[in-house]
Amino acid sequence: MISGLKCVGRALGLIRRRPRLLLFLMMAPWTLNLVVFLGSWSLLTLYLTSRVGPYLDAFMDAWWTPLLTGFGYFVAVVAAGALAYGITVIGAVLIAAPFLDRLSFEAERAAHPDRPPPPARLGMLASLKEGAKTALALLALEAALLPVNLVPAAGVPLFALASAWVLTLGLLDVPLARRGLTLGEKGRFVRRQFGGVLGVAVAVLAVSPVPFLNLLAVPVLVVAATLLVAGAEDAAPAPSAPAPAPAAPGDGARATPP
Repeated sequence: MISGLKCVGRALGLIRRRPRLLLFLMMAPWTLNLVVFLGSWSLLTLYLTSRVGPYLDAFMDAWWTPLLTGFGYFVAVVAAGALAYGITVIGAVLIAAPFLDRLSFEAERAAHPDRPPPPARLGMLASLKEGAKTALALLALEAALLPVNLVPAAGVPLFALASAWVLTLGLLDVPLARRGLTLGEKGRFVRRQFGGVLGVAVAVLAVSPVPFLNLLAVPVLVVAATLLVAGAEDAAPAPSAPAPAPAAPGDGARATPP
């Protein structure tokens, strides 16, 4: 877990050293996520609050109607915010995918300027396609984890951590997709780097409840996930050279007489 948290710290340090480069690249996905969040929250609030009135018609003559109406509007606004946040999570890995792909590429190149160029960017269409697949996979995982909320006492914290883990997998998919890994290879990477991925997930969990900071943190966490992937490659042992085949009798050596 410490290695993942260190990657988050290194990501912040890299952005501090290269502010003009990385902050410029971060503004595009952050702005898109902010527009998606505010737009979906506004539209959902208008829709849900318009549905509150008809359910209160039966209580129009009661003295507590204004209090009930106000509570209904409050619930509608909160529900709209929750739905908008879910939509924004999808937008973070789908709509902003091409920008996050470029951010990951430039961050890896800036972190290791003395090495060969990192794997090439996917491009606009390939990034959108990969982002759509990732978003669907995240939705499926999130739906599968909903029963965790039913665990007494510990259900809600466990679900929050599991949701942060799922979002971290989406962030990791940005640098892993540039390397052309299959779904099985991505799963094996996550298992090998379980502690590092958990550290990034803890950072995701820490910023997720804070409005707007969670959106601003997404590009930073993508940089952290990129550094985690690049660091895992550096730590991987180099493939050993195959042993030379034994020479056949008569091939450069005289056969031993009987």
